[in-house]
Amino acid sequence: MREESFELAELISGYLLCNLTKEQEDRLMFLLEEDKERYKLLEAYRDATPFEQRLTNMNNLDVNEAWLKVDNQYRKSKTVIKPQYTFFKYAAIFLGVLGAFVFYLNSKQLDPSVVPDITKNYKNDVLPGTQKAILILSDGKEIMLDKENKTIANENGVEIINNDGQISYKGSNINETSTIQYNILRVPKAGTYTVILPDGSRVMLNAMSELSYPVTFNKKERRVKLKGEAYFEVAKDAVHPFKVILNESEVEVLGTHFNISSYDQTAKTTLLEGSVKVDNGEKSRVLTPGNQALVDKRNVSISKGDTQKAVAWCKGEFYFDNDEIEQVLVEIGRWYDLKLIYIKPLPNIHIGGHITRQSKLSEVITMLKEVSNLTFSIENKNLIVS
Repeated sequence: MREESFELAELISGYLLCNLTKEQEDRLMFLLEEDKERYKLLEAYRDATPFEQRLTNMNNLDVNEAWLKVDNQYRKSKTVIKPQYTFFKYAAIFLGVLGAFVFYLNSKQLDPSVVPDITKNYKNDVLPGTQKAILILSDGKEIMLDKENKTIANENGVEIINNDGQISYKGSNINETSTIQYNILRVPKAGTYTVILPDGSRVMLNAMSELSYPVTFNKKERRVKLKGEAYFEVAKDAVHPFKVILNESEVEVLGTHFNISSYDQTAKTTLLEGSVKVDNGEKSRVLTPGNQALVDKRNVSISKGDTQKAVAWCKGEFYFDNDEIEQVLVEIGRWYDLKLIYIKPLPNIHIGGHITRQSKLSEVITMLKEVSNLTFSIENKNLIVS
């Protein structure tokens, strides 16, 4: 019985960590069917708390103290046959599961966003992105940003304050001197972050995006540089035009709300409110609300835009509307920090649908499977498409 209990502990650990073979899974099912109490034990480990919290709890656990508590309980009841057996059975499982988690906590390859899949039959699951970014100061110093509310730096008398996924600048917003210091806000894969610029303009950056901007604007204009995607709410100031510099183009505004996606050489600007002018150095066009501009080195084209789709990411949603499957997968890969592996060339299909960006990866690809007839598998942070 004791050997079987230790075997069960090993199998439960493997189940929670998603590394059982087919034979081991069959053996676990057999052992669970022998004793219904074992199902309750498994459910307790699986559903009591989120995986990340279990890891934190295990990391803070004093193993020796935990063992002494179990051992003392055993010694008090060792004259009774049934509790003695119960002790060996569940202490073995407890220590086995504990040992497995401690081993993985000490592994350098542990990624807290990779969790067990408990409903969709994938090898593992991946958690959605969070609010995270790196702030690069004018002297090159890098600061990892989190949700803690605190003053994180001081640039030329201007305080930089971090608060719940947003940084802001407290001090003069117009610099009358010639010396301008720049900061860079860099958002990695699986992240978003917001910055309130010195003039009060609000910019929300999507995953894999970067914004370079001055700590204080000069007296002529407000100029920032964008790579990736961002949503802008620009503070109105007719005296100081606001300009966004992209790879091959420029967007100029006085006060407006718009979204820019510029992950490659073509920039897509979608206007929600106000008026903007897009310029590629040779041609320029003025956008009106509800329209979008596609701009590259050669062309500037204007068409009706989908404002709801353009800003869906800001509102925490994936929003697909007759989109090419490859672009859909690229967007998903960017948010979950995935490597996309295609077993065969993707078919020429377009899909539609929407789902919250707070979903686990398994939930998103289940939706994709239903509308595309593609097959997906998850192995760590590899999304395999066939």
